[in-house]
Amino acid sequence: AWVMEGEGSWDDGQWYGIRRFFDWLEGRSYRMHIRVLLSRYRSYRECPTCHGARLKSEALLWKLGRERLSIHDVMLLPIGACARYFAGLELGDSLDEATELLLGEINSRLRYLVEVGLEYLTLDRQSRTLSGGEVQRINLTTALGTSLVNTLFVLDEPSIGLHPRDINRLVGVLERLKEAGNTLLVVEHDPEVINAADSIIDMGPGAGAHGGEVIYSGDRGGLLASGRSLTAKYLRGEKLVAAAERRTEATGAHAAD
Repeated sequence: AWVMEGEGSWDDGQWYGIRRFFDWLEGRSYRMHIRVLLSRYRSYRECPTCHGARLKSEALLWKLGRERLSIHDVMLLPIGACARYFAGLELGDSLDEATELLLGEINSRLRYLVEVGLEYLTLDRQSRTLSGGEVQRINLTTALGTSLVNTLFVLDEPSIGLHPRDINRLVGVLERLKEAGNTLLVVEHDPEVINAADSIIDMGPGAGAHGGEVIYSGDRGGLLASGRSLTAKYLRGEKLVAAAERRTEATGAHAAD
């Protein structure tokens, strides 16, 4: 008990105990190295009472729809399937104005999540297991759902982990936020996102320590006409990424250098 609980606080000059030390670390878990340290001393186990539902047994007694799903059953559905479930949910005579408003918000949020390509996630997925791109896209749907205006959004490669066919849906969400009266600053390498921008700032001339200069600033047309911009060469098709070059060479064609 003395080792775990200690004698008192650090401020009083007493032995603070392991538990107080970890409580202190939790308050600094926004730092990556602190989270890595904490992960070495923590493990996750399923609760034997709720079996991962994180709800009281009384809450799990309520069932919804013809499928008779509990809240936990719904949380285990992929978001795409969950959106279809709520879109077809009929509550009959029990539907009142408040319930209709609630269902409208649920359907709206699920639709936004599908639009940004997150239909494969489940609602019980822990945030610590999500990629940075997934977290950013979830935050975007939250912004859409709360109808924020006059807000600056700074996004760092929100397309990370997104299938190429879903990029256009992400662009659509970004444009809707812009049309609502917001400003979006997006750090991105995907050509579809770059082409959709109203204004483009190209940094270079190389990457990392070889960059730092503003190579171009303006609209897409001006960027495509730039002879100095490496980004423009890729957008014009004069240069290809390494994987594409290897595929081109394998077919006997030659990529322009």
